[in-house]
Amino acid sequence: MNNFYNNSNKELIRLWGEKLKELRLEANLSQASLAEQAGLGRNSVAEIEKGRNFSVGSLIALLRVLNQLDRLEGFFQKRQHELTPMEIFEREQKKRKRGGYTK
Repeated sequence: MNNFYNNSNKELIRLWGEKLKELRLEANLSQASLAEQAGLGRNSVAEIEKGRNFSVGSLIALLRVLNQLDRLEGFFQKRQHELTPMEIFEREQKKRKRGGYTK
């Protein structure tokens, strides 16, 4: 597994471009066709594939056309907070012990 923290920003952008090209070819789309469907210029797609900077909006548009938006799922997932033993104890103490009549 790749440790992305060891890569520079420029290297990560280059890797995005390579992956985009791979996904485009798997979908049997030309740069022009992908660009048109995403509402971008063909030159923009070519530049992204070469590892040039791109906007998040462009990334989302391209992933949408390639039916790959689910690849962003991990980014949007809410983290589940695990309770510490002390938090569990404190919650148990706050629970109502008995129902019924109080004066």
